Amino acid sequence: MLKTLDVVCAILERDGKILLAQRPAHADQPGMWEFAGGKVESGETQSEALIRELREELGIDVQPTRYVASHQREVSGRVIALHAWHVAHVVGTPVAYYHSQLVWCSPQEALTYDLAPADIPLLEAFILLPAATPADWC
Repeated sequence: MLKTLDVVCAILERDGKILLAQRPAHADQPGMWEFAGGKVESGETQSEALIRELREELGIDVQPTRYVASHQREVSGRVIALHAWHVAHVVGTPVAYYHSQLVWCSPQEALTYDLAPADIPLLEAFILLPAATPADWC
């Protein structure tokens, strides 16, 4: 049986644009674009993990706004359960501490990037956000 990792990611939104981050050369799926985030550690809620990961990866403080969707996919011999959160309020300017580069684009423009496969259904769910669940659901 494959190990399952719970991972959270943020769909950061500013002025109608969302933030994409390019995976570095040393990571799985190098060069692909994704929503920033990371692994949920033991004892953490998804929101707590997202706040910690975005401080570490981007140097920003956030408050997750809404749960968007989840998607499971096998990647590099593991099952990744990826949970996306919409983040509309960011304190600070994102800096690519982990990623190769960052880009702000419209959700529709994001579909033209070489997105990590697990992020595509999350982006599609974000585009339909009015039906998303409030953040206090999880």
